[in-house]
Amino acid sequence: MRQARAVTLQDIADRLGVSRSTASFAITGRGRVSDDMRSRVLEVAAELGYRPNTVARNLKGSRTGALALRLPVSSTAMSYYMEATFGIAEEADAAGMTVFVLPTQPRAAGLDNLAADAVIILDPALDDPIVRNLLDGRIPVITGEPAPAGLPSGRAEVTSDHETAVRDLMDHLWEQGVRHPAALIPDIRSHWAFTVRDTFTAWCRERGIAPRLSTLSHPAAPAEIHAAVADIVRDEDAPVDAILAVTDGTVLNVVTSAQSLGRSVGDDLLVAALVDSEVLAVTQPSITAIDLHPREIGRRCVRAALAVLAADATGTDAPQREIVPIVVNRRESTLGRSRA
Repeated sequence: MRQARAVTLQDIADRLGVSRSTASFAITGRGRVSDDMRSRVLEVAAELGYRPNTVARNLKGSRTGALALRLPVSSTAMSYYMEATFGIAEEADAAGMTVFVLPTQPRAAGLDNLAADAVIILDPALDDPIVRNLLDGRIPVITGEPAPAGLPSGRAEVTSDHETAVRDLMDHLWEQGVRHPAALIPDIRSHWAFTVRDTFTAWCRERGIAPRLSTLSHPAAPAEIHAAVADIVRDEDAPVDAILAVTDGTVLNVVTSAQSLGRSVGDDLLVAALVDSEVLAVTQPSITAIDLHPREIGRRCVRAALAVLAADATGTDAPQREIVPIVVNRRESTLGRSRA
């Protein structure tokens, strides 16, 4: 029995009435292809059962067909990184590439000889020696969020306008009558954490408010979070009417601690998080948070990596920075149940 012919890029192009190069660019992330066209090409590719000839393509371009992923050491404490990793894996698979996650403490001597075409680093931290080693290495690095000052920059970066989002959230709290906010900031030395802290501080000072910041371990134990919340809500000299928790995990402990201390979240104490997750939309009360769109961050990191590799192959410049829009989801914890 004769085996069915493998689906080719030309088959996809013919189905859509586009050129073969357009189909190729859409699948590999190279060239200028609209998001709509890219989605249509990927949909037809999946429908026809297209499988890119990764081995042949890699031999031709001296590539491994693999991407290495460096996650923060404390990444298991935040659902954001799991979602971003899924986005990376999905996008890499669509491009015919594989992804492997670097161990928490890889051998430094082997980092420059990774069997990978590029490295993606999510939230590079100033105090992570592995991150510095990778950024100084020979393999192209793409960062999900910029490398903070003091570290070399990656070849390309995917980020979001965190300052605008934090200000949007704080303005919302102000409109709700908040005049004495406090923030629980994790001890993370990354661009994102620095931006959050600096924006909160600047916003408070612009309104004549003394910034109230409590630095927590990361990840923080529930007892440490409870102690910080108790210190805030029991301070009669500076009564706090809102608490900003940076991570989605921390904010859940903030809510339960505040409630155990006699505060009504969403009424006499407003609470919000700077990282959203599905669980925050279904808690009681539901919790206002900033949706960072982590899967899209992951997908765009892979596209940036493909663009860098294509640029290296052709001797052209790759895009250096891409901004992913983010949004504040307003819920009961800052609106009250009747207005959410």
